[in-house]
Parts: sequence; structure tokens; C-alpha cells
Amino acid sequence: MSTDKPAKDKPHQIHIFVDGEKEDTTEGSLTAAQIIALFTTRDPTQTYLVRIHGNERESYEGRADVPIELKNGMRFQTVSLGPTPVSDGSHATVGAAFFIEGLRELGYKPMTLPNRPEHVVFDYVVETGSKKETTVRLGFVVPPDFPATTPSGPYVSPRVFPIKTDGQHPHGAIHATQAQPFEEGVGGEWEYWSRPAHDWQARRKTVAGYLSHIWHLWDTQ
Repeated sequence: MSTDKPAKDKPHQIHIFVDGEKEDTTEGSLTAAQIIALFTTRDPTQTYLVRIHGNERESYEGRADVPIELKNGMRFQTVSLGPTPVSDGSHATVGAAFFIEGLRELGYKPMTLPNRPEHVVFDYVVETGSKKETTVRLGFVVPPDFPATTPSGPYVSPRVFPIKTDGQHPHGAIHATQAQPFEEGVGGEWEYWSRPAHDWQARRKTVAGYLSHIWHLWDTQ
């Protein structure tokens, strides 16, 4: 008589994406607060979760304890409850090279301006907010120590909002003169949004983590 014990079924892994990062779990259901706590470095009490499904979005703001049945490929974005301030080896580990490498891994095709290697440009399809499904060009001046320090905000072409140098997000602190290097380098009309990532210390220090900040800017326009 065989004494072998039946092998236990291996837990089924589910692959989801949080702030652009692939995450694995064997849990079939998690609350929004649990997803934030498990897969980000952010404070669930100061952050809410948004599920992205094609062009649709489902917010869990105020519903942090609602269970979410997880399925492969689900995409989630974390959003800070705080305000957005205005700013006055073989693998690159810092600076523009690291930023460009991260963009390529996410499927973008970045380029740099002539003689300005820290000025990075790529095409971007807006996924949310009032400009959803609009294709723009985004530009960034990447600090040499990125990801320790982030760009102070995106440069956008074409101009999607009027120039308004005073005020704050969403329709203030939009400048023209700072965008001149991008206009000279690749042509077109550009505008600069002064939008530092004020919660960067709570985010993962990755390009995907920084782009989640950019996603939030479009989402709140």
C-alpha cells in the first residue's frame, strides 16, 4: 500500500500592475488598502486606489476596505490625497540614461534634444482626465541624480492649456519661456507645467513610479 501523501496544489499566482509595476500575489481578493500597503511604499490613509480598464477608471476613494476580486492583468494606479504643489554599468542607475532605459522598458520611444542629453522627449497618449485619448509629446529635464531627485514638471506639446504663470494646478503655473529649448530642439509649441512630485519619498524610485505622478496630473485636469 502506498504511503505517499497527495501533493498539495500549488497556489495560483495572479499578476497585476500597480503604478506600472508588475506584482504577483496568490490572494484571490484584496482590499484597496491592502493593495496599497502590500505593493507600494505609500500610506494607505493618505492614498486611494484607481482601477484602470481600457478607457474606463474605477476609483476606490472612500472605499479602501471594499474587497476587489483580482484577475490577471488588472491595472491599478495610486493617487495621493494631498495637494499638488508648484515648484519655484550595463544598466544605468542614475540620471537621464536611467530615465530613458526605464521609458524603453515601459514601451516608449524616447529621444534627447541635440546637445542636451538631459532633455528627454517621447510621445504619450493621455489615459484619463479631460484630455483622455489625446496624443501629446512630453519632455523632461532629468536631474543628474534621478531617481533621487525628479524633474520639476513636464513640458507638453502642443499647448493643451492657456499659459498662466500664476496660480496652481490644474490650470495655473503653466509657462512658455522655460519651454524654449524644446521648441528649438524638436519644433512645435510647448508649455512647461511646474509640478514637482511632492510625494516622491513615498513612491518607488522607478520611472514607472514617476510616470504615475504624471498620470495623476492628467487625471486631475
